[in-house]
Amino acid sequence: MVEIVRLRPVAGRPRRGEPPDAIVDENSRAQPALRSRITWLCRFVQWAAVAWSLWVPVSFLWRWLPVDPAGLVGPLGYALKTDMTGLSATQVEWFLALTLVVWIPDLAVGYCIWRLFGTYLQGRIFTVEAAIWMLRVGVCGFAAVAADMIIRKLGLLVLTSHVQLRLSTLLTFQTILPADLLRMLFSLFVIALAQIFKAAAELADDHAKII
Repeated sequence: MVEIVRLRPVAGRPRRGEPPDAIVDENSRAQPALRSRITWLCRFVQWAAVAWSLWVPVSFLWRWLPVDPAGLVGPLGYALKTDMTGLSATQVEWFLALTLVVWIPDLAVGYCIWRLFGTYLQGRIFTVEAAIWMLRVGVCGFAAVAADMIIRKLGLLVLTSHVQLRLSTLLTFQTILPADLLRMLFSLFVIALAQIFKAAAELADDHAKII
């Protein structure tokens, strides 16, 4: 016995007798409906990004201030397997100043996240503008990881400028951490996803112009 299956219309394609403009209208109504469901989540992510951007320097300074070179000699010397006697407060202060530079790309990440979810709150979800802000989140995130790795190495040079540190130790000590690879992977994932969303939004815009 042959069973006849009634095929359902594919979402996004006009049904028989339905004008193409109806599809565009249906898609335009879908974005406000989605926005109403994710409003609270967008607000939460925005303020979480602000809190994170401010907490990064605050937590860092809270941990390192007041400057205590004597308290660093033992732990740092043990990690580097080097006698760090003679570490000065000036070296530590320069290290802190260098490390705070990393906050700049971190702040850019927080700003881009705020703008991305602000675009969602305005109802421009599946748009090229939203995809561009998502792309900026990924690029700034990747730049933040790269800056962290570079500044970490420069900070090590500052802290060990008064001792004869082996070149092998200088090159290999905390060059790339597992957390760095994870952040890089996530940033590249966001960049790839943004490119896909951007291409889809551009295709939808072209389709709407044709209709």
